[in-house]
Amino acid sequence: MTQETAAEIALFSPAWLKALLRGQRSSGETFWVGNYGTALFHQPVLALLLVLPGTGLLPGIFAALLFLYQLLLVFALIRSHPKVATPIGWKVAGVIFTLLNAGAFAALAMTVFI
Repeated sequence: MTQETAAEIALFSPAWLKALLRGQRSSGETFWVGNYGTALFHQPVLALLLVLPGTGLLPGIFAALLFLYQLLLVFALIRSHPKVATPIGWKVAGVIFTLLNAGAFAALAMTVFI
């Protein structure tokens, strides 16, 4: 980090996203906000791309990018550390669930491209 500490970074800023994908945020923040906080932004966009006429391959490309994001999030989750003592099973469950999210985006991208 530069002069900002991890706690001072504004949520959803480019610096926050960079720290998140490097595994520098807590495990809970990486899982919950990485998966579902960012979904507040990308899910409406994806829904619009899927229903608007004339978008062509854009939904598939966007879903493929979201697949790559989820894979990066898996690696960040593996590198992250919990703020409080937590059983390792929760981290394993988070990694598995994030991989399932990645699979869902991969399946969506494949259905658009095929």
